[in-house]
Amino acid sequence: MEFRAETQKLLHIVTHSLYTDKEVFIRELISNASDALEKLRFLQVSGQAPSVPEEEGALRIVISADPAAKTFTIEDSGVGMTREDCIDNLGTIAKSGSRKFIEEANKAASGGESERAQALIGQFGVGFYSSFIVSDKVEVFTRHFDADKGASAWHWTSDGLGSFNIRECPLDEAPARGSRIVCHLKPDCLEFANPQNCKTKAEHFSSFISFPLYLKEGTDETRLNPQEALWLKSSVSEEEHKEFLRFLGNTTYGEPLYTLRFNTDAPLSIKSLFYIPEDAPVRIFQKQTDREVSVALHSRRVLVQKSASRVIPRWLGFIRGVIDCEDLPLNISRENMQDTRLMEKLSYAVVRRILKFFDEESQRDGKKFLQFYHKFSSYLKEGLLEDMGQQETSTGGTGGAHKNQLVKLLRYECSQKPPKEYISLEEYVKSMKAKQENIYYMCATNRQTALASPYMEQFLQKDRNVLLMYDEIDEFVAMNLQNYDGKKLVAVDSPEDDFEPLLEEEQEAEADEETKAEDKKDVERPALSSEQQSQLEGYIKGVLGNRVTAIKFSSRLTKSPAVVTGFLSSTMRKMMKSMMKGSEEGPSNLANLPVTLELNPGHELTTSLYHLQTSQPDIAQMLTEQLYDNACIAAGILDEPKTMLDRLNNLLQVTASYAYYSSSSPGVNQPPPTDAPEDRAATSDPPPPSEETPSSSSGRAASSESFDTMQEEPTGKTAEAKA
Repeated sequence: MEFRAETQKLLHIVTHSLYTDKEVFIRELISNASDALEKLRFLQVSGQAPSVPEEEGALRIVISADPAAKTFTIEDSGVGMTREDCIDNLGTIAKSGSRKFIEEANKAASGGESERAQALIGQFGVGFYSSFIVSDKVEVFTRHFDADKGASAWHWTSDGLGSFNIRECPLDEAPARGSRIVCHLKPDCLEFANPQNCKTKAEHFSSFISFPLYLKEGTDETRLNPQEALWLKSSVSEEEHKEFLRFLGNTTYGEPLYTLRFNTDAPLSIKSLFYIPEDAPVRIFQKQTDREVSVALHSRRVLVQKSASRVIPRWLGFIRGVIDCEDLPLNISRENMQDTRLMEKLSYAVVRRILKFFDEESQRDGKKFLQFYHKFSSYLKEGLLEDMGQQETSTGGTGGAHKNQLVKLLRYECSQKPPKEYISLEEYVKSMKAKQENIYYMCATNRQTALASPYMEQFLQKDRNVLLMYDEIDEFVAMNLQNYDGKKLVAVDSPEDDFEPLLEEEQEAEADEETKAEDKKDVERPALSSEQQSQLEGYIKGVLGNRVTAIKFSSRLTKSPAVVTGFLSSTMRKMMKSMMKGSEEGPSNLANLPVTLELNPGHELTTSLYHLQTSQPDIAQMLTEQLYDNACIAAGILDEPKTMLDRLNNLLQVTASYAYYSSSSPGVNQPPPTDAPEDRAATSDPPPPSEETPSSSSGRAASSESFDTMQEEPTGKTAEAKA
């Protein structure tokens, strides 16, 4: 038994539930008119219809709107219809006259003519009924192109409720050839009786159809599709590309930095044209989910999707262009694709070709590529993070489908190259020292800050190249990438345990030379012994408490007294703060995350701190806390610098008081001479305090309590007498 259908209910579903937006009916009617013209052209080329002089029978489509009559009208000069055609094509739901025409043409026509027939758009047989979305009555006036069959004109009319009427009408009521459709608009759809609104919608959907499209207002006609479909032309000038880019962006300015044409026959027949504009689009105040792809998807020159987000990922949203596919697996509304797996393969092929193009351009013209990279690198890095985070897809593939291609496009400054000179990861690996196992990088706001960081000291001293990363997203890229070409990516502010053994071997090999260089200095700075280091470690741990997990003496520092390691980076802290907003704990807990404090055992501040812990405990505590805060500043993890103000003021007060008493009382509290036979700061037992002067540690500084007392003393001659 055959299926049965309730015609009225089926028509209601087609007209009210099939399409997303009401304006789609304009696209459907223009597409049907284009098919009618394409059929006539096919018949003329194949000799089945007489050729008509251009001035007498131009192939064209005209739309018009009448606000007074509340109608929308579209007319074509195509094949037209007989009475039987009206009954079969308009009176039968889901019967496609275009599909039937293609099947018959394939049987009778040669190869080239058959390809022309394939250009027909219609395939489902329901597009005409979209007119009932906005109309409470639709009229069709038609006349067949054949002189014998077109001796009569026909008038078809229906209210879309399940029945239609057809009658013969006077010839002057119908076009000389083709069809005219008049939509009597519903009260809530009168915006389509506005000519300018109809113009906008027609341009939006059908700017590239094969035949001239006009808007008629009174006696005037305006061409709506003067722009050619450049992706179908074999030769295009630079000026045409420039104008087409402006057309796509709806602007009067801008030129393409790069132009890419990509055609393929597998997995689908695709003809595409892509532009990379000179300027990146503005993304401020725009959420990632709100960003649209600027590549439109067409099928046989008719717009299917303004934003082809299923083909072009959002991280390539800066690209403008058109993808035209003749055999897209469209659903019946021609707004979405049915075959998800096929679309994934299509997307994979298109994106790979675009990324391959960027790689080719980087090798062909590196200077021009850097111009592109500076403007669009954030998109590429965002794409790398998104690509690596993808899970297995329905195609059986895995995340990271474009990872290798994207990594090849990354460019960074490095410590061994001049400013503004960028290298790729591949170039970094080629420049690595023999047996070097890691790729080292430093995240900072700029080059000057990076090179001044204490974490860079040993790498600069050992002439070890370091990639300099200035964007916040770079840290996430490095953390997710983890390795490249078998080399591990390691941040220079990582704990020493993450560094390769080779670096430690170099340090040990050069230790003797450094010792000899230190011996040549006028004054020695003896490092603390193991026992003294243990004592100082316990003292600092007692002062800093749970702010540190461990205190260790490291050989990584050459000039700076201390650094912190094992911390959550400033970029990660910002991200976690935003994520923790509104939680019970709040983002303030990030400030309490403990770190490891690494000290330079040979630094003068470290040795002085060891002796001050017993002789000047107040000053030693201030120095310890300031030493820790300074290390946090260098790491970029000090959340609130204002907390240091009181301590810094106290240290300034101590320094100023010491300088004042030293200058006003020669011979009293003076620092030891540089040629002193013995450095008193290196001894563990300080001299007893003088009865006439505040206590001191080898003349370095007096306690804060003593200096508070000094501030109450008079100045000038009285002060001198007191001294």
